[in-house]
Amino acid sequence: MSVSRLLLHRAPGSPPVRAVMMLSDMLNLPMEYNDVKFLQLEQKSPQFKKLNPMGTVPVLQDGDFTISESHAIMKYLLSKYGGDKRELLYPSDVRTRALVDQCMFFNAGVFFSAFMSIGRATFTGGIFTPSPQHIQDMESSYSVLDAYLQNRPYVATDRLTLADLAVGSTAFTAQVLVKTDADKFPRCTDWMSRLHEEEVFKNVMVPGVAYFSKVINKLWEHNKSKLEKK
Repeated sequence: MSVSRLLLHRAPGSPPVRAVMMLSDMLNLPMEYNDVKFLQLEQKSPQFKKLNPMGTVPVLQDGDFTISESHAIMKYLLSKYGGDKRELLYPSDVRTRALVDQCMFFNAGVFFSAFMSIGRATFTGGIFTPSPQHIQDMESSYSVLDAYLQNRPYVATDRLTLADLAVGSTAFTAQVLVKTDADKFPRCTDWMSRLHEEEVFKNVMVPGVAYFSKVINKLWEHNKSKLEKK
């Protein structure tokens, strides 16, 4: 199938963006990128909201078609361009697919929400380290992951799927904010180590985490200086 011009509007440190980028890499798609000035709130501008009324990244433009929300983007790309990887990454068996969806909904509704709670407080200048409540909420998500991994090596099934790309992106980046305690969450820790051996995580995820770490630590340093002067 021929590929029209694919343009991904992104913030390089964003976990959802990196999930889409990993899938794009696995599918060998010729993706172009537009780096949105996230800290300057370009994503909230009237012009950007014409692309995505939510004012969030990522946003994908595939020729004359535009779609936002990373999980929807990944399912779209896999359905249209996935070829023989469709079945591997998003199995058609009803129950297996339901488990993949379960993990992706958990990621969108719970895990990434806990992650962004720390991010928003950081970006608005309110904190320079996660609060006890932030830590509790993140560890609650890690406990869910540990439970999902109780009887399988990957988060939804016995092999890498879209769920691992989505949830793994959040989990890897979250280590910058609240590191997973290997004693409390051994299966979660083992799973992340397993993902780290995947080439796509090494090539796409690791640079994204490094970028995010640099931005967050700079903001925390700035916030600490500002708050301590009050």
